[in-house]
Amino acid sequence: MINITEENKYQIMFPGIVLDDSDPMVLGRLRVIPETVNFKDIIDSIPDWDEEKDKWTSRDPLIFLPLLPFYINQIPKVGEYVNIFYMNRLYPYQNQFYIQGPFSSPVMTPFENFQGAKKFLASGDRIKQNQSLKDKNGSYREKSSEGIFPEPGDNALLGRGDADVIVKPNEVLIRAGKSFEFKSNQLPVSNYRRAFLQLTNFSRKQIELPEQTSSRLVENVTFIKKLIIWHISNLDNTQNNFRGSISLHNVIQNPKYTTQTFNAETITKILPGEYESPLAEVVFENKTFEEAVLLCNTFLNELWNGYLQMPGYTFRNPTIGQDKTSLLPFIVTPSIENYNLATKFTGGTSIDIAEFNNFVRFSNEIKMNPATNESGFFLISGIEGNGNPKIGKDASFVTESYIPSDFLSEGVTYSVMGGQRIYLLSHDSKGPKGQIFLDETIYGIPQDKFNGTNSLYFQTYPTVRGDLMIELIEKIWSFVKGHVHPVAVLKPVRVASGNGQTVEDIDALLSDAQNNILNNEIRIN
Repeated sequence: MINITEENKYQIMFPGIVLDDSDPMVLGRLRVIPETVNFKDIIDSIPDWDEEKDKWTSRDPLIFLPLLPFYINQIPKVGEYVNIFYMNRLYPYQNQFYIQGPFSSPVMTPFENFQGAKKFLASGDRIKQNQSLKDKNGSYREKSSEGIFPEPGDNALLGRGDADVIVKPNEVLIRAGKSFEFKSNQLPVSNYRRAFLQLTNFSRKQIELPEQTSSRLVENVTFIKKLIIWHISNLDNTQNNFRGSISLHNVIQNPKYTTQTFNAETITKILPGEYESPLAEVVFENKTFEEAVLLCNTFLNELWNGYLQMPGYTFRNPTIGQDKTSLLPFIVTPSIENYNLATKFTGGTSIDIAEFNNFVRFSNEIKMNPATNESGFFLISGIEGNGNPKIGKDASFVTESYIPSDFLSEGVTYSVMGGQRIYLLSHDSKGPKGQIFLDETIYGIPQDKFNGTNSLYFQTYPTVRGDLMIELIEKIWSFVKGHVHPVAVLKPVRVASGNGQTVEDIDALLSDAQNNILNNEIRIN
């Protein structure tokens, strides 16, 4: 009997934990232990209770019926949270029902234990929260997580893993393998090689117009090969007496460090092992501001001119700048320490102000060319026509052909099936390989039926890419129409008369017909 008090007299829904989900009647019933009632008290209330003989019988007080209709099958797992209802709380164990409990995160849908499901209930404020899939602005934290779960406004039927059915206003998606394995401590990632069926009704029909050409400026993105790092060790100096260095380094090739992605802040993110020890370096001390700037700029210019010759300094490879292909593109940047001092400036002490002012002075004057505006941090991406360094990103004009399109007001429907391997099977088809029987696969064809010597793969045929088959037939027919024999009893000449069709061209198509004309991944019987 439920203990009804002033605190729960208006309560209509109670928490329960699933004890058993193996309903012998296959009606979706569960054996549930109500959290608010002691399990032993329930069992002790049944005279001569026998757990083995009496469970799932009319004597079983723990049986709860699904509140959802039988046509909607959603059976929680053992150990999960369910919400339970009583038709009359004064007479429990008679007409009692359940519905699936909450989840703490979409990635926990394969299984959510009883305690974890309480996260967003009043009793769950001390339960650690999983990372949300979206930030507070509604953007996905991981771009590849977008589309895995239903969006607001769409209806859906979700499986406990990577399969679902999504119903949008004008589209239906049936998907399996939509994402990789869900893990509680990781953001989910889309699997673009999923199996799917997409049925879409587009309200407008797209038609192609005549081909056109256009030219546009396209950025040439390449890996950064070298870093030139300038560093002032005593930016706080107010006596016009500076020490520091400027050095050339190799950069380990990395997609994070390209002419497109490398910016002023990137220097703070480079790990020690991602760029090498100096290939050439000038270290100075007791230099005025003007002398220190002159040393840095001389290093830059002589490196570009192909020969490092600076009085008082020796270099292991003074001609390193002659091979521009190994040098370009390169970045000139302040050191991590100098950059951090400048960007964290808050205008506090006199030392802070001196450091910031000196950084700005050096940053404004260290440059490849006195006439340019780029200084302190800049990219040298290539060589100008006059031999000068190209400062900034490199781009070139690209002429492209494209087919524009227009839209008609009439609608059009599309049906698309996708997967890494696709089978189209007819139960009644009796091809040369015989009829296919799908016995004992009513709940799905297991993977072992697709593999092995007697598998569906070997009982089916690859589909034909029609346009390539037509191309082969046309070439054969062209040769037949135009072929000539040097003498009646000899083989025809290998080049057809008039149309120039060659036997070699036909042989080339036939040599790879298994791959280019046949599609072995889309199969029929």
